[in-house]
Amino acid sequence: MSRKHILGLYLPLLLLLGTYCLLNSDMKTYAATTLSISPSEISDLTIGDTFAIDVNIAGVTNLAGWEFKLYYLSQVLNATEAIEGPFLSSVRSTIFLKLNFTDNYNSTHGRIWLTCALFGLGTGADGAGTLATITFKIAGAGYSPLSLLNTKLVDSTPVPPGPQPIPHTASGGSVTVVGHDMAVTAITLSKSVTNDTIVTINVTVLNNGNYTATFDVTLYYDENEIQTQTVVDLESGHSQKLTYLFDTTPVPKGDYTIKAYAHPITGENYVENNLLIDGWIKETIQGDVTGDGQVNILDISLVAIAFGTKRGDPMYNPTADINDDDQVNILDISTVAIHFGEVDP
Repeated sequence: MSRKHILGLYLPLLLLLGTYCLLNSDMKTYAATTLSISPSEISDLTIGDTFAIDVNIAGVTNLAGWEFKLYYLSQVLNATEAIEGPFLSSVRSTIFLKLNFTDNYNSTHGRIWLTCALFGLGTGADGAGTLATITFKIAGAGYSPLSLLNTKLVDSTPVPPGPQPIPHTASGGSVTVVGHDMAVTAITLSKSVTNDTIVTINVTVLNNGNYTATFDVTLYYDENEIQTQTVVDLESGHSQKLTYLFDTTPVPKGDYTIKAYAHPITGENYVENNLLIDGWIKETIQGDVTGDGQVNILDISLVAIAFGTKRGDPMYNPTADINDDDQVNILDISTVAIHFGEVDP
């Protein structure tokens, strides 16, 4: 019988056998081997807290030994302990070594270098489990990756040819510690056009950090300090409104930007939200309600529209309340009338 006829006879049987193997539910399959950190993302911690991570393996067959290096930022984390997990030791006795365990691997990072192997001949471990558990203490605020690098896995192939590498993938994790974070969130002014009057300025601050905090908040017009107030024991997640009274009498005529600055405190790394620039004032001549540098019919009209109103009324205009007595009345009209026709030189 020719080779062609033999192939034609057995090819359908080979195809049938292949299909059977693919569909047979008893056929043993293996998932891709992975190394990972659990939990992979950690937050809501404060300085001095301790926590532990597990370095886990999954989808492995015949594991006889492992090795990895874990890097982290030492200004955020300090490592305190590393112990062997139960995965390999559940098979038989192991040797577990800490080849390097330091927070000072270099000027910025700590490193944990661990390895573990089964004693003697025999099959390795299958499935999933924990290779090692590592405990850290929070040293400071910030963000630290947990970088799982230089990972190696070997099987229990006897000599010769000896243990063989196990292909795998590895993924790390991260730790975020907020620490202190003060923020200025709002500035509101009672009026923007002023003429030797007192402006009420409200500043809202928020404690975005994890700790109760005491800190100073300074209010400025341009680069000139108006006043500094101290916020005392503001709890985490809480806000507070500060009220400043800005006497513009000594302020030269001109346009000024208003800004508030929460002074950073020890351990506060994120300071981008400590400064808020929001609002302006124009110091002008008496009777100038519009801020255009002259007193004319426009100013009379604005005061007339708000005439008879008081603070809290829908039509109340704080700029038309020239003398800041919380009402718009004949005194404000009189001020405009007395200075009518004047122009800012």
